[in-house]
This record gives sequence, structure tokens and C-alpha cells, in this order.
Amino acid sequence: MLKIAYLFLFYCIYGLTDVVLLAITIMQTLLNIFSNEPSQSLMRVGMSLGLYVKQIAEFLTYASEEKPFPFSDWPEPGLKNDAKERLQ
Repeated sequence: MLKIAYLFLFYCIYGLTDVVLLAITIMQTLLNIFSNEPSQSLMRVGMSLGLYVKQIAEFLTYASEEKPFPFSDWPEPGLKNDAKERLQ
């Protein structure tokens, strides 16, 4: 029964991540238009949010028993080469 409560909680959080992702997308687009460069900090937040959504999806589908944030640490992105170049 407790697992069902956690599933419902994380499904609601999963829905909220859409709003956050949309806000990041709009801000990055505006920054890219007006300053010709997206924000490096927002890029990192977006990458981290993507990892968080992945963790939630794995928990909801029983692919993982580890509860995502706030029951574990917030995911930090391991930067790929193209992202590293943009952040430098």
C-alpha cells in the first residue's frame, strides 16, 4: 500500500516536470535569441532534470526500487563532450 502512495506521488511530480521543462525551454530560447548564447547554468539544470525524469520513470515502471529525489540525492549530469565544450 505504501508503494502505491509513492507511485502516485512520483507520478504527480513527473507531471510537474513538464512545466519546469517548458519554462527552461522558453528561457533558453529567449537567451539564445537575445544574447546569441544559451545559459550554461540552465543547460546544466535541464540535463539534471532529464536524469531526474529518467529516475522517476524507472521507479514508476518498477525498473528500479530506488526512490528518486527527495528520498535520494538529486542527480548530477555526467557531461558529454559537446556539453562540456558549451559549458567551458
